[in-house]
Formats: sequence, C-alpha cells, structure tokens
Amino acid sequence: MAEHRGDRPAAPVTGLSHVQLLVSDVQASAAWYRAALGLESYAEDPDHGYVALRHRGARMVFVLTSSPDPDRPSPPAGDAPAPGTLDHLALAVPDGAVLTAWAEHLDRIGIAHAGVVLEGGNPSLQLRDPDGIAIELVAPGTTPAGPAR
Repeated sequence: MAEHRGDRPAAPVTGLSHVQLLVSDVQASAAWYRAALGLESYAEDPDHGYVALRHRGARMVFVLTSSPDPDRPSPPAGDAPAPGTLDHLALAVPDGAVLTAWAEHLDRIGIAHAGVVLEGGNPSLQLRDPDGIAIELVAPGTTPAGPAR
C-alpha cells in the first residue's frame, strides 16, 4: 500500500499514466507529436474525437482530444479549458485494490470524489483540486489507458 511519512500516508502513485491535451486539430497535433517526440499510435476513437500516442520506453501516453471529456464533471460555466491547455493529469497506481483503499482514505479525510469507476477498462478515481484541475488516479486494466468512452 502507500508509503507513510510521519502521520500522513503517501499516495500510491507509481508514475504517470497519461496526459490529455485539448487541441484544435487532433490529426494535425498527432502528426506533430509523432514527428517531434517520436510517439507511436496507441489507440484512436474517431467517434469520441481522440488519438492516444505512446512513448514505449517512457511508458507514457499522450491523449489528444478536440473536446473536454464528456464523462468528467464539468468545471464551472465559463471555465472550460481552451485548446492547447491541459485537460487533466492522470497518475498511475499499482492496482485496483490499492486504488479502492486510497478512495477510502480520501473519504476519511474529507476529499470529494465519485468513487472508483471503470474508464476504458481501467479502474480510475477522479478528483478535482481546489482550482478545478482534474486529477485522475488510474490502475492497470484490460485496455489501453485513455479517455472515458
């Protein structure tokens, strides 16, 4: 489980799961990320308007999307992110059991969340920081990490 530091446990984060970026042209941005960073295709869903690219060596995924994730709670009116801004930060955790235990910990300390849900086949716990920035904790699942479908 989580490592402890004093009287507070450390979050069970093992690394970065994926970064989701809002872009104005998904295909043009995908071509740029492939060329500029050497990313390779990982997953794509034209119906939901996203392309996921990965860096195999770094075990990192970049999800490029033309609109905010429709299944994620919306920020207050007028605060929708614009293309070129970060949609959310997703951090990897070891497994679903650790994720469930962390959700229980968050309940005990009064941090709001919607519980562990399956997102694209991966157990996920979605939070918002005090400024409304979406933070997602993602455990390995049965399909590639990416936005909710």
